[in-house]
Amino acid sequence: MTGPRPTEVEINAYVDGELGPETQAQVERHLGAEAEDARRVADYRAIGEALHALYDPVMAEPVPARLLAATERPRSAVLVWSMRIAAVLALLLVGGTGGWLLRQSTSDGVTAEIALARHAIEAHRLYSVEVRHPVEVAADEEAHMTTWLSRRLGKPIKPPALAGAGFRLVGGRLLPADDKPAAQFMYENAGGQRLTLYFAVAAGGDTSYRFVQDGGTQALFWYIDGFGCALTGEFQRQDLMAIAREIYRQRGGDSGGQTYTW
Repeated sequence: MTGPRPTEVEINAYVDGELGPETQAQVERHLGAEAEDARRVADYRAIGEALHALYDPVMAEPVPARLLAATERPRSAVLVWSMRIAAVLALLLVGGTGGWLLRQSTSDGVTAEIALARHAIEAHRLYSVEVRHPVEVAADEEAHMTTWLSRRLGKPIKPPALAGAGFRLVGGRLLPADDKPAAQFMYENAGGQRLTLYFAVAAGGDTSYRFVQDGGTQALFWYIDGFGCALTGEFQRQDLMAIAREIYRQRGGDSGGQTYTW
């Protein structure tokens, strides 16, 4: 191997054609020296091509008249939720590095992970724009907030300290997650940009990081210590990854796992 080993994020970005010339050249040199990684990249590309071959014709079909008629009626809350779920599913299916989902598509856990990402993104969008009431309990009552949310979720939970990453805690709130409670902690940097960390009690799952992008919002999510966690905001993937690894470290996890982009 020549030079530093590319991160999983860089390899995924290489497959998607998102790297700059210098980093792309570094990754290509690495792949030329590491046959196993080169085979993995070839697999990612083959999976992406297979997905496009399967779904591009469907996406190019004209929208049925009954669906066009439905868009002319007032949208109910249920319809809005359904359309957003469909948007997340589309992202998962047609992404160039969607191989993990393809291999796991028959797993019951996938549905739970889609729900986790959906809840986190919707909660972030709903509350991160609030000026006067962004949180239910402010950061100056952190001890009370920690005790209250831990009791409601039935497991110890504490907002991680992110000052080293340039974010101060704004506060937190209790949220519904289907038929269970969840928690959201909100952070803000010096520029007023907000970041949210979502916790939902989960039986367990793959501890690797996964990304979902919906418009300008990205959610990075993973499982640790009986929770499904999602870090959400309008930031670059590498910025979310650095913060997620610090959160993982503070909860006693090993942040050396792989990263998948959905």
